[in-house]
Amino acid sequence: MDHQVSVVLKNGERYDFPLGAEDLAAFDPASARHWIAAAFLEAGLETPNPMGKMLLVDQILLLAMNFKPSDYKPLTADARRFLCAALQAMGRPSLTIDLAAYKL
Repeated sequence: MDHQVSVVLKNGERYDFPLGAEDLAAFDPASARHWIAAAFLEAGLETPNPMGKMLLVDQILLLAMNFKPSDYKPLTADARRFLCAALQAMGRPSLTIDLAAYKL
């Protein structure tokens, strides 16, 4: 079964990315969460939560915003790796990263 991640940019533009099993094989859910946490720190991003609590959803949304729109079309290797990690970390067959509404 193929999987899909959709990204809705702040301007409302939507991109749908089908991901096959070979794309997702690089991560299991635990390693995907670890990769996202490491990428978040490496990018120098900070939690938006005033209590300092970091949620996986916030990490995914902030990392997605850290990519330029041109990273999504055409999809760069780094953006593809991120999308695969996000999908595996969330444990879903499909995922919409809506940057306009700031929600998954």
